[in-house]
Amino acid sequence: MTIFININYMSLFTRPQTIKTALICLLAFLFTACSAVRFVYNQGDTLVRWWMDDHIGFTSEQDTFAREFLERQFWWHRTEQLQEISFSLEQIRDKISRPMSTHEINQFSDQFKKYAYSIANKATPDVAKLFISLQPSQIEAMQKRMQKGNDKFIKEWLPKEKEKQIQVRADKVIERTEWLFGTLSKEQEQKIRDHIIANPLNMNAVFQDRLRRQNDLILMAKEIQAKRLSQTQAEELIKNYIKNFEYGHTPEQRSFAKNRADIGIKLASFVTQTVNDEQRKYAKGRVDTWVADVQELIRESSVLAAKRSALQNR
Repeated sequence: MTIFININYMSLFTRPQTIKTALICLLAFLFTACSAVRFVYNQGDTLVRWWMDDHIGFTSEQDTFAREFLERQFWWHRTEQLQEISFSLEQIRDKISRPMSTHEINQFSDQFKKYAYSIANKATPDVAKLFISLQPSQIEAMQKRMQKGNDKFIKEWLPKEKEKQIQVRADKVIERTEWLFGTLSKEQEQKIRDHIIANPLNMNAVFQDRLRRQNDLILMAKEIQAKRLSQTQAEELIKNYIKNFEYGHTPEQRSFAKNRADIGIKLASFVTQTVNDEQRKYAKGRVDTWVADVQELIRESSVLAAKRSALQNR
């Protein structure tokens, strides 16, 4: 259900051609394999490294470092977090077959935010080391890449007319609902549109909050580079960035973030009340495949851990 709750994760940073090649390979795999989830996860460290490179433009030394630290991060995630994520998905699977309260939705939202912040905190020392190595030209490249993303956001989410903005948001929510629950009736679609109209989200404010996070990130990177901060000093800046990432620095920013989260939670709960039993059954089947994929990844991790241990003991 977290697809309806707009939770923003920390963006740290694939050249276009490598991304294109990766997508071609991925599409080819999807037509021949049983689990896209496991495939993408197993290639996750490489895909994240390409994405970071697209935003920064790594030197060969940075690329080698990113390769090593992402491999460590994904191994930690495999062995420390997958079991907890599996448990959360099992809970969602068991509860999605009936209407869910805002309290239940909020609990799941908090669980997945906890996982995201654990990843961010675990990665902080490596991210600090990477930021210390950045050059001014690379920080400028990050800004340009962010601007491209912002232009796309404006084009996609911020038409000039407010009514059009509401329509765009409603269309997106309905699309995501049908992805999870299957085809909606016209009556169900209208109920969701009416709910969104009655519980508006200021998308211009969402965009400004996006810019705030990006600006905080760039200012942090520039300060680390200009002042030649130590590893410890850089880590403290990053920890502060993570602390303020979701709710910002001012009372106004905190108020907006909390209101935005409440709107998303109410919407998610409303959707579970709007769909019928057949659609809930469809969603339960979807989540069940995710549980099976995560369980298989856990089994794979146990095999890999045993092989690593055997090699180390030789």
